[in-house]
Amino acid sequence: MSLATACGGGTDPHDGSVGNDATDGTQSADASDAISTDDASDASDGSQDTGDGAPTCGTPAECEQAASDRLAAAVNVPADLAAFLREVPKGGDLHNHLSGAVYGETYLTWAVGDGDCVNSTTFSAVYGSQCATTGNQPAPTSGPFFDQILHAWSMLDFVPGTQTGHDHFFATFGKYGAIAGAHRDDSIADVLARAAAENEVYVETMFNLGTNVGTLAASVWSTQVTPADLPAFYDMLMANSGFATQLSRDVTAVTNAATRYATTLGCAGANPPAACGVRVRFVAQVARTAGNDQIFGQLVSAFEMAARTPQIVAVNLSSPEDDTASLRNYDLHMAMLDFLYNHYTVTHLSPLHITLHAGEVVPMYLPAGYSTANTFHIRHAVEVGHAERIGHGLDILSETDAPGLMDEMRDRNVLVEVCLSSNDQILQVSGTDHPLSQYLMHGVPVALATDDQGVSRSSMAGEYARAVTDQHFDYRQLKATARNSLEHAFLPGASLWTSIATAQPVAACAPPDTLALGESPSADCQAFLAGSERAQAQWELEHRFRTFESHQ
Repeated sequence: MSLATACGGGTDPHDGSVGNDATDGTQSADASDAISTDDASDASDGSQDTGDGAPTCGTPAECEQAASDRLAAAVNVPADLAAFLREVPKGGDLHNHLSGAVYGETYLTWAVGDGDCVNSTTFSAVYGSQCATTGNQPAPTSGPFFDQILHAWSMLDFVPGTQTGHDHFFATFGKYGAIAGAHRDDSIADVLARAAAENEVYVETMFNLGTNVGTLAASVWSTQVTPADLPAFYDMLMANSGFATQLSRDVTAVTNAATRYATTLGCAGANPPAACGVRVRFVAQVARTAGNDQIFGQLVSAFEMAARTPQIVAVNLSSPEDDTASLRNYDLHMAMLDFLYNHYTVTHLSPLHITLHAGEVVPMYLPAGYSTANTFHIRHAVEVGHAERIGHGLDILSETDAPGLMDEMRDRNVLVEVCLSSNDQILQVSGTDHPLSQYLMHGVPVALATDDQGVSRSSMAGEYARAVTDQHFDYRQLKATARNSLEHAFLPGASLWTSIATAQPVAACAPPDTLALGESPSADCQAFLAGSERAQAQWELEHRFRTFESHQ
């Protein structure tokens, strides 16, 4: 039951300022994403009603076994597998880059509406004011140029050749950046619409935040940043007369994002869409390839913002981990996080959490002079950077004392955010080469996540499909990853579980013999849930599992 997932791999253009109109919920993708929304089986077998409209197949254990049997029967029937995985409850998506989450078709729809153009050679989107420039054409709605753009903006039909999957993947983000930057609220709405369509409860999405304080920090520090400079740099930044104003602007960016997507979705209307019921929180994404002074400023802003608004829950360093700048400054960035953790977290000045891309490297992409980077990145992220979750963690077996490190991650309860599609597309790591089974063997918690589902042409259901077909997960392992995702989500409040490994709930919510977990909470359980947003999300997931399994 102890499962975890790693994903990440973003580049500077992971600015999160994208979205789509969320009217269609999902876009067509590859076979693993072609998951139907058909209702589960009906009650024609004479089964009884549970009281919430879901027919019961027997005891909770019998219903869970029925779901397990259905998945086992569907593994070799793609349409059946797709249908099953669309329906199954999925908990939370903890590794989601906003700008990479939107499909190219949606970006082009927005581009047409905005009057944007696309360069016919580079396939980079430009604003309408640049349409007159030679080579720029109006954004198409269909046809060969439309198809060329989709291929340039994603991994659709990509075949490695003169360009590697690694390079093609990271090159996509800058091509649609002009459109993404104008549609942040639409993008959040789109991500939540897809999440609702795939039976997700919660999403944490990453986009660039804290940029105003980051720019200020770059203006007040004039020399190279070293670990020894951090206390003086911090004091200088905090004492600057413009700090309060720039921080206020950063906070406003978060609060605006937290309210405007709801307007886009129409959540205040008489019939709000299901997307309005998906819980969402934001992760401040900081590009590790930027200037170190700007990075430090953005990290400071993230801790300060989290003390002022609950909508931002964590910070993460993005951009390719194997970029020369990322590698050169890796230890400095960990020192920055260590300094700020001790200043803000240890002293309870900020509730901000830390989740880090680490171990998303393989030897073939490490530049000269950095051949040992895959021997310590994950360990330093955990021990120095204070990461509570690790995104990807692919090179764990190359780390010095890998077994000991995995045991340490288990003991520290560090979850791995696993993104199977991007791991395969970017670094060609899949099947038995993927360390997921090693993490599970050592009891490290894992959760499946999408990373950049628009670029990957995948979805959360698609990641579940890869877990089943590539990693041979069974139903109970999928269920465990879903539970892990909410146990390790950065939501406030106590957990529903006293032991997630054995699915033992807190005493107040332990169901009587006549009910299953997730059904009709008692008065004591209702009181417990009222005090914990985390437990509310976990209870909702259990309710969905009970309903889903009762239909098998």
